[in-house]
Amino acid sequence: MNPMSTVLTVTDLTAASYQLVGLAASIAGPSDGQVILVSTYGGGGTSRRSEPPFAERANPEWWRQQLEARLRQEGQLLERQRQWCADRGVRCRAELYEDGRWPELVLQSAQRSPVDLILVGMHQMSSPYQISPDEVRRLAEAAPCPVSMVRLPAVSAV
Repeated sequence: MNPMSTVLTVTDLTAASYQLVGLAASIAGPSDGQVILVSTYGGGGTSRRSEPPFAERANPEWWRQQLEARLRQEGQLLERQRQWCADRGVRCRAELYEDGRWPELVLQSAQRSPVDLILVGMHQMSSPYQISPDEVRRLAEAAPCPVSMVRLPAVSAV
């Protein structure tokens, strides 16, 4: 790593992802580096759910309200993780994307800022937040820096 490391961390905003954020902070913090937290709307980073399912199209206002409520909630969760880093003395920036597929958005973030490492958390068991290993492989092939997968505890059902 450079004397000042920037670690881009793909977070799914689950409680388990705090371990990933903690690892990023421990890498960036001692070098007075920075953590960039990246999350995409909808947990696992599949494309945005801005279009209502067929059954919900009769009530677009209700769907819009649901979408806005979910975005607010995810923004608050991301802000808590950013603040958690900041409380530990690590500079941190958070980016919540609402559109597109997560690997492309992570690459865009990595290209905008000089990033030394990308961390991606993988849950031990399948969950609604599971990231496809193929998507991680494609990210690693296109990334301007090393990409590391970190095994996270399983996400418990709520």
